[in-house]
Amino acid sequence: MKSVLITPEGIQKNLKNIKPLDAICEYIWNGFDAFATQVEVELNRNKMGLINMITIRDNGCGINYDELKYKFQPFNDSKKANASQKTNHTLPHGRKGIGRLTFFAFSQTARWDTVYRKDGDTYEYYISMNKDSLNQYDDNGEKLPCKVEKLTGTKVSFTQLESMEKEDIINKIKEEFFWFLELNKENDYKIIVDKECINYSDFVEHTENMDVSKYGCKETYDVRFVQWKQKLGNEYSRIYYLGSDNKERYKETTKLNKRADHFFHSVYIKSSYFDDFHFTNEEIEGQGDLFPNKCDDEYKILINGINTFLIKYRSRYLKEASDAYISKLIDDKLYPEFDTTNFIQAYQKKELDSLVGALYAAQPKIFTGLSNDNKKITLQLLRLIMDNGNKPELFKILQGVIELDEEERKELSSILEYSSLSNITKTIKLLCDRQKVIQALKEIVFNKEFNSYEVTHVQELVENHYWIFGEQYNLITSAEPDFELALKGMIKAETGMEEEIHIEHPDKNKEMDIYMLRQDRQGKVTENVVVELKRPKIKLGEKELSQVKKYMRVIKDTPRFNAGNVKWMFYLVGNEFDKSHYILGELESHKHLGEQHLVHCQDDGLTKIYVLKWSEIFDDYSKRHDFLMEHLKLEEKLWLETHESADEAVTDVKNNSATLSEAVIPKNQKIVC
Repeated sequence: MKSVLITPEGIQKNLKNIKPLDAICEYIWNGFDAFATQVEVELNRNKMGLINMITIRDNGCGINYDELKYKFQPFNDSKKANASQKTNHTLPHGRKGIGRLTFFAFSQTARWDTVYRKDGDTYEYYISMNKDSLNQYDDNGEKLPCKVEKLTGTKVSFTQLESMEKEDIINKIKEEFFWFLELNKENDYKIIVDKECINYSDFVEHTENMDVSKYGCKETYDVRFVQWKQKLGNEYSRIYYLGSDNKERYKETTKLNKRADHFFHSVYIKSSYFDDFHFTNEEIEGQGDLFPNKCDDEYKILINGINTFLIKYRSRYLKEASDAYISKLIDDKLYPEFDTTNFIQAYQKKELDSLVGALYAAQPKIFTGLSNDNKKITLQLLRLIMDNGNKPELFKILQGVIELDEEERKELSSILEYSSLSNITKTIKLLCDRQKVIQALKEIVFNKEFNSYEVTHVQELVENHYWIFGEQYNLITSAEPDFELALKGMIKAETGMEEEIHIEHPDKNKEMDIYMLRQDRQGKVTENVVVELKRPKIKLGEKELSQVKKYMRVIKDTPRFNAGNVKWMFYLVGNEFDKSHYILGELESHKHLGEQHLVHCQDDGLTKIYVLKWSEIFDDYSKRHDFLMEHLKLEEKLWLETHESADEAVTDVKNNSATLSEAVIPKNQKIVC
């Protein structure tokens, strides 16, 4: 008898979560790990009709006797795992060496009869184990394997079983392997139970062959899309890359996982293009351009095309799914009741259907993650939003997101009074897109590997999303305008007229990063904001603050920039303060005025300078938005996407729904004097 280097109790403790049907699947996986194309399961019954023995037979390569010690000791260290540690391949499935011991979950004994090939000959021997002594195994009675004239493969027999039903075994095998059998159907992979092949066609929702040539692909591909009716066991929705021999080369997740939308799918791509394709950096290293890889334009075009297809298909699917979901909510008595013979209530139901459908399509988890009681409460709350009597509650939610003055609140009240719920849905989309912008900006300013630049990254993003520094502003100029250009923009914004501008000041050619303006609803007060942005590596100190004060002096010395009803606010923004503590001193000396981040104040409060860290801007934004995000229970991963570079981060959010109007004075315009 040989021993496994762990006690029977220790083995069962490590495998305590293994259930009987899961354990049976482990032995089927072992067959495919051994290069089998066919695995047969036989269920033997006693006179009472109960299953008293299970046999699992495969046509794989068998277990080489010389490697037996690696298969059974040490525990939790499988040689198959050592052979391939990559998670981007379906096989080998067994990665912890647990499959051979899981029989204890459903059987008292297990016996392996295996035939393997060595030096052109085939040999046979057996291994047996008992549940009560899992740390020991009998390897052929300590005799050497016998030479035989048989095909390679392994048969595992289990006796003294827990009570199980054939139907449950078949259903579990289908649930575990349907996607795998689809992956390998061209290789004629089969699982047979009592001489009947496992048929998983009832798990298929839709199949479609994709024509990727329309996306610009030059190579030839056989692309098959499958939408499944249920989850793929422990497998994610993935793209599988197969060579011309139908063998899997690589797999990776699609971008549409973990969305709680039941959009389970697989994409299978077969092409000779992948025969020598290098998918990982380790494969590419040292090979130069000898082999195709993920950096190739062809590959990028292919993946972009597939992602485009998946997104469009999912959108159509969710539209249909949302209609079906609403019908189910009605059938389950969770949906608010309406008298559809009443014109007003029929309209209210239509509007609620529109809102629920849009929310479900945008983020299904808003509903699917709730219990039935909470679904019912949420739906009633959404219905109440349509009732004018509940506008104050809706105001409270929106005010937690956007700062509104009295006039703006009145305007919002009027809009909500007459607008349809589709506009509220657009607001939710706007808020989600704003969150994406904040996430992109965080990456740009905090990710040191991005090596972000002031103009092409930080400024480029902010000038498209200047709401970060306040609502209802008009962007006058960006891209480092001088003061003559800024004044021209201010006059044009206020009067609609363009004038030739000339300023007499030694610092008139200093260049601001962002200049924007807003007026209150009566036009009594004009607020001007100048933002000076510093690239992430620059630390803020006296030099940077002095630069902003120069801007202020040019403006204060230019009469046309000033009037009794004009406010000027200057913002200096960066990642950190320098070690001189100069900024901290300025903040402390103005603390008595009761405003955070204030470092300078004059003209009875009409002119102020603030210094902020990006972390403080993000924290303030989070405080204003947390109430709504928590109320809607939106999944953070919906918008907290990561990017590969600063360029990608800027491009990704450049034209989303949170993007504001372009500057009054376009980029690169010159003043003609």
